[in-house]
Amino acid sequence: MINLYIEQTHKTPEIDFNLSSGKMSISGVSVPENAHEFYFPVIEWLQKNIAEFACENCELDCKISYLNTSSLQFLGDIFFLVDSLKSKISEKAISINWYYDSYDSDMKETGADFKDIIDINFNLKEVKIT
Repeated sequence: MINLYIEQTHKTPEIDFNLSSGKMSISGVSVPENAHEFYFPVIEWLQKNIAEFACENCELDCKISYLNTSSLQFLGDIFFLVDSLKSKISEKAISINWYYDSYDSDMKETGADFKDIIDINFNLKEVKIT
């Protein structure tokens, strides 16, 4: 099994997807110069490996502090791929956790918008970043 790890930069988030544990995370800033170039390999990896996820509780933690509009579409594509796991395992065993700073109403609203269109357990989690 090959996991996916992409180190965070000042313009791109850390991507850490672990097939055996079912734990996935996207964290940091997402303002890549070319969102397609950054996210397309992530989506390809998910498409290729989604059937290999061996987990009882698959989670995707999104701790994105800032993102541009070009990143939104690709995050949505990732969320829909994670949603496709429910055909393999119990729907209740899959969740996406959207973390947002308590002072950032834009990120809270972005998470709420995703929650409205994704058909799995989507949790909005308020955190206070000091």
